[in-house]
Amino acid sequence: MRKTIVFFLMAIMAGCSQVGSYSTHDSDVTTQSSAVNGQHIATQLTTLYNRQFPNCNKVDSQPGFLCSGVTFRVTVRDPAGQYKVWDPSPTSTKSGGISFSYLRKDANFGRLAWGYGNGYILYPFLEQPAGKDQLQYLCSYPMDAWGWHRSETEVCGPSPLYPEQSKRCQDAGVTTAAQAVAVWNIPGGNRNLRQCGFDVEDKRNTLAGPAFYQSLLAKSLLGTTGFNEHNEIIVKTWPAGRANTLPIMAFFFVAGGSNQGLADAQYNQRDFYNSTNPKIVVPIIRLTPAASASESASFSYVAADQVVSQ
Repeated sequence: MRKTIVFFLMAIMAGCSQVGSYSTHDSDVTTQSSAVNGQHIATQLTTLYNRQFPNCNKVDSQPGFLCSGVTFRVTVRDPAGQYKVWDPSPTSTKSGGISFSYLRKDANFGRLAWGYGNGYILYPFLEQPAGKDQLQYLCSYPMDAWGWHRSETEVCGPSPLYPEQSKRCQDAGVTTAAQAVAVWNIPGGNRNLRQCGFDVEDKRNTLAGPAFYQSLLAKSLLGTTGFNEHNEIIVKTWPAGRANTLPIMAFFFVAGGSNQGLADAQYNQRDFYNSTNPKIVVPIIRLTPAASASESASFSYVAADQVVSQ
């Protein structure tokens, strides 16, 4: 796998796809004024959400998550203060993977994982600033994977309850959205644990893009069921202590009611700022999930939500 953006751009020309993990540019990250940057991020998120691409640059070896959609992780502060919300948890360190959700117009859902109300959003690789780590995406589940009931040693591994059906999809005989939905609709049992994970690793080359797109189509084909539950995408665990180079696009909270998630988003924004050197201001964005499968999520920046500025 390539280690720099230079090589990646060469790879695009050659029809190659994702890039190796954790390498960075040599140049420093620079930011605009906080308000201008925050408004820009909200607009950019709306654009990414509305891009319903089957792949990037019309190349099957470039899955859609590289240039479209909103990849985010819901978070809760560690009460013991042992790790930051953007660092791997002990569970993620052990498993080798970190769970995210992927929100897009054609992969809509109205409720976040666990019903949580705040977290952080990653830049898609082709949109991220210079100087940021290149994270490696591993597998994509149309619905919540219930990963805590799957293999503890094999990231994207099977559930002990369904050792054959819940393997990586290509090993379980599932290559299309329709096949994934057929497995989901088998009467009885635990549907979440029975589903397989679509393998989107870089080494799959031209199979990675179609696999990711089929996972999104499967969620859409599930209709109301698909809308009522988040999906899950697993990213390879990165080393702790890399705040300055992690491709964090925004902290967010779910808007509405008392804006309960705002306090945690503000804490995370301030904590991230104080954990970086030179200091990096990551904007807080209001996420309003879609009210139905036919409606759209929205993203907005409000200056009064911010607790640090440039």
